[in-house]
Amino acid sequence: MITVGIDVATITPGKGGSGGGIWIYAKNVLSSLDELLANEPDLSIKVFVNSSFDLTLNHIQIVPVNTKTGGLLNRMRYVNVKLPSLCRQYQVDVLHKLATEVPLFYRGKMVVMIHDLIIGFYLKHKYYGNNLIQWLKLRYFKYIEKVAVKNSKVVFTNSQALKDELITLYGNNHVVVSGCGISIQENQILPRVKKHPLQLYCVAGFYSHKGHAYVIKLFELLIQKHHLDVVLHFRGNPNEKNYFDSIVDLVKRSSFKERIFIDAYQKQHALRDIYSNASAMILLSEYEGFGLPIIEAQALGVPVICSDIPVFREVTGGYACFVDLNDLNAGSDKVNDFLRDEDKQKFNIEQSLENVKRFNWGKIAAEILEVYKSI
Repeated sequence: MITVGIDVATITPGKGGSGGGIWIYAKNVLSSLDELLANEPDLSIKVFVNSSFDLTLNHIQIVPVNTKTGGLLNRMRYVNVKLPSLCRQYQVDVLHKLATEVPLFYRGKMVVMIHDLIIGFYLKHKYYGNNLIQWLKLRYFKYIEKVAVKNSKVVFTNSQALKDELITLYGNNHVVVSGCGISIQENQILPRVKKHPLQLYCVAGFYSHKGHAYVIKLFELLIQKHHLDVVLHFRGNPNEKNYFDSIVDLVKRSSFKERIFIDAYQKQHALRDIYSNASAMILLSEYEGFGLPIIEAQALGVPVICSDIPVFREVTGGYACFVDLNDLNAGSDKVNDFLRDEDKQKFNIEQSLENVKRFNWGKIAAEILEVYKSI
């Protein structure tokens, strides 16, 4: 009997889209593993959870963690002291971390999911300036990332672009592109209805790399230069307060502030509710490890406008309107043509619906199970 311990105690549902990318990944992987486990008599899975965990599982044993995991110090105590203790208590053969934060001195067999390399991006671009506390936090998490890659038997990623980054940075050949899934069914595809004015939706947490300022500038160019009748909606977790406040300030100072909305989070809203009024989805991130909102929009039949970065080229299959962040003026020309060309949007929607068939949670879970068995 192989016993696997999956730790999600430091992962909590986010606010904004439909729960935050890492949480969406965690709950769908767990649900899919739970279904497959019914036919795996030689495999036992325990999942270590916090008080926010509300997923029903039939074959995976849920183990509540009776300790605080919120806040950096609490997380460090949990990950480095409590979690190894739980692994000993439940005789875990393989520890699976669904996010990068691994125990520093754990010597058992371990696999880890790395969703992105955003810490290095933040450090390189000095996003936090001279804030010593933030810099120390980033250095800590960057070190943890290095430990995770070094000590794990297998590193899962969700894109080839991210795998290439990891191998370039750490030279680790035990990287598996497990991918990311999509839970939207064909009967949930939104009907194509012309909106007046056009409705642009930017569904993304308010984090420094997400490019909200680029979206605002592009939006202003669409009105100023192209006289497009359009409004803009932002929806996302305002977790990074200083950044969120800076975007709110940009909106207030915009000449078109009456056309820009920051929509409130509604827990009961599913993705279909969020995108139900959208003419197109826009995401101008400077960096991503995957970009889940993009394939969610594609799966719902919503045309995508996104930054021209390698991972977006990969996950969209090329079926999007790509914007060079270094030339928003030219980007506004492309987006204007795209939004005015119904045939081009229809073609992108048709191809996108085929593209998203690649992203399957069941396939991901099956591959993860094979990794458990192999180590």
